[in-house]
Amino acid sequence: MAFPKIDGYVVTEKLGSGSYSTVYKAYTKVGARSIVAIKCVDKSRVKNSGSAVDNLITEIRLLKTLTHTHIVHMKNFTWDDKNIYIIMEYCCGGDLSKYIHKYGRVPEKQVLYFLQQLASALKFLREKGVVHMDLKPHNLLLHKGSDGKYVLKVADFGFAQHMTGDSVRSVRGSPLYMAPEMLTGEYDERVDLWSVGVIMYECLFGRAPYSSNTFKELVDKIQRQAPIEIPSKASISPGCRELLLRLLQHDPNNRITYEEFFSNEYLDLQHMPSKENYEKAVTLIKRAIELDSSGQLEEAFTLYRDSLLYLVPCVGCETDSLRRAALAAKLSRYMERAEELKVYLKTGSFPQQNTAAVLISTAGNNCTSNTAQSRPTCSSCVTEPCKCSAQVNGTVEVPDNIVQQTAASSQPTNINTTPKSNRFGFKRLFGRQASIPYLDTKDSSITADPTQEKQKIPQAENNDGCRIT
Repeated sequence: MAFPKIDGYVVTEKLGSGSYSTVYKAYTKVGARSIVAIKCVDKSRVKNSGSAVDNLITEIRLLKTLTHTHIVHMKNFTWDDKNIYIIMEYCCGGDLSKYIHKYGRVPEKQVLYFLQQLASALKFLREKGVVHMDLKPHNLLLHKGSDGKYVLKVADFGFAQHMTGDSVRSVRGSPLYMAPEMLTGEYDERVDLWSVGVIMYECLFGRAPYSSNTFKELVDKIQRQAPIEIPSKASISPGCRELLLRLLQHDPNNRITYEEFFSNEYLDLQHMPSKENYEKAVTLIKRAIELDSSGQLEEAFTLYRDSLLYLVPCVGCETDSLRRAALAAKLSRYMERAEELKVYLKTGSFPQQNTAAVLISTAGNNCTSNTAQSRPTCSSCVTEPCKCSAQVNGTVEVPDNIVQQTAASSQPTNINTTPKSNRFGFKRLFGRQASIPYLDTKDSSITADPTQEKQKIPQAENNDGCRIT
């Protein structure tokens, strides 16, 4: 098979093709030989199709301006006499459709992990006033690093547009994932939310809700708004079920709004594992230790507690075993310190023993945020999910069952207001503070930008990461 000759690149493999274009895998001739994906658009095929040209122009224009961790990055575009080339980052994990086909049904924990990343991209698009219009598993690419961690990327913006009151309302997208109102021509940006629901359903149950044997059967189900049912044997959490059904409302006026979606408690987008949220945890921990050192214990406790909301999901997603162990040790110490401060602020007495020896589970390379299924366990909570670090009604709680109730509640905030009877306890409490380690941005691999990773050609090793074949 003859590959196209593209200046500055060596094409090695065909990845896929569509009506007007073919996507190839290639690497740069100069420098680190970074791996890229090149979308090759045949000019002869698009020149007589006005819509194809419009879609191509739209895609290039949007990709030039949309820079986000969970949106495929366009590095450059060029052309010659025969083709137009869009050079993009290469996502070596395939697409979500292949992932679903491989595993059949995706565990809810992993679905939530992907859903958070998709929601993060949609929130960014929403801020830019962009509607994708063609969300489906085929257009959600997965970058798989050498550590096994997947990062979801939204791709293919050919049907996307800035939605305004004057926008052209034409039928676009893939029927299986298309919102029902698109068939009437009366639709708005809420169509993407329906598509998210269909994708979520397919991940959980292995098929789209309106899977059909024929196109006619599919259209019939859409037009008569056939009821969407959750499989009777489905084992999903109440929060997952509620969000799914709210997304898959035929009437867009009854569908969950973008604001409700982004703030959904089950989705917990605010605390999803991300570079930004990990950096928030680093900042909060640093400030908490500073306040702790100066004797401002109540404020320090609040910051320790708030930092755990961001840190726990990030630790759970760490796939590097050494980093995960080190982060788990620091996380355990922060939880322990928060417990020490809570007990002291409540009772005025220093806890007699370490009651927050947290055992962070390191099983599995894939993660979710702080859901009940992924909560760590500790010696205080024994048979139920640990509440030392898990989110409970929007807050991180240190268990009350370990608090000594032998003294009246007291809340000293600095050494000058501490009762004499409690001075000895305070000294013990303050003396242990020096062992609290600082958190650093370099402690987690989540701070690395996947789009900036240099994907070099491996010399003689076989791995599951990106490679030239």
